[in-house]
Amino acid sequence: MKKIAYSKDAAKALRKMQPKRAQAIMAKVEAFARGEAVDLKKLQGSEFFRIRVGQDRVIIDDQTMTVLVVKAGPRGDIYKE
Repeated sequence: MKKIAYSKDAAKALRKMQPKRAQAIMAKVEAFARGEAVDLKKLQGSEFFRIRVGQDRVIIDDQTMTVLVVKAGPRGDIYKE
């Protein structure tokens, strides 16, 4: 299993979410770290990937043995820089 790290922005976004949504996101990231199949897609023009969790999206960096959660939030706002 890969280690999971959350960026400052991702941790803040998860704290502000409803607990049920935040738990669903964390469970999906943990499933990906264990090697289970998730809805994963590479982002165009970037080295990051996105995981879809219902209406929410999680942007991750999977370059090393650590899964870094870069951003988490609703699908409309997550891709804006």
